[in-house]
Amino acid sequence: MRNLTRFSFALTVAMMFFVTQAQAFTFRLSQQDLNQVVRMTFPQTQYYQDMKVVISDPSLFLQANNNVAVEVNLLGTQGGQKMEAAARLSGELFYDGSKGELQIIRPKLDDFNVLSSTLDNEKDILRWAEQLKGQSAPVILLVNFKDLNLSILGNRLPRDMRVESGQLVIEF
Repeated sequence: MRNLTRFSFALTVAMMFFVTQAQAFTFRLSQQDLNQVVRMTFPQTQYYQDMKVVISDPSLFLQANNNVAVEVNLLGTQGGQKMEAAARLSGELFYDGSKGELQIIRPKLDDFNVLSSTLDNEKDILRWAEQLKGQSAPVILLVNFKDLNLSILGNRLPRDMRVESGQLVIEF
């Protein structure tokens, strides 16, 4: 009988341990904290036709219904010429759990300002930027959680993310 009591106690403790491990938990990141995490994945480099574009210094602004705005700095180089610009895009924050990626889907260019330029075709770029305003652009990758060291969480990827009350809610 005594062995059965010990076994039952040990089984109960073991079950509590595994149930606690399997339960979901939630993190809440403020807009400021989210910006710190996102900045770790920048700068990012893209190529458009003959131009190399380095995207840096993102600032996210969380809005209702998973909408988000992001301001970025751009440095485009083509040959020995360059252009610095600031852009503001808006879109929907989306977490792709299969890839572990936090993205902005259907981003739209809201504003584009050239800060300095030595490009010969600056007017063409400004015309191109004006035509892009309001048009959907490719997905913007903010954070790939597979690339982050989440060993404290057992390297588990988040199950879900959403914006609530001006914070990013991350569920594991």
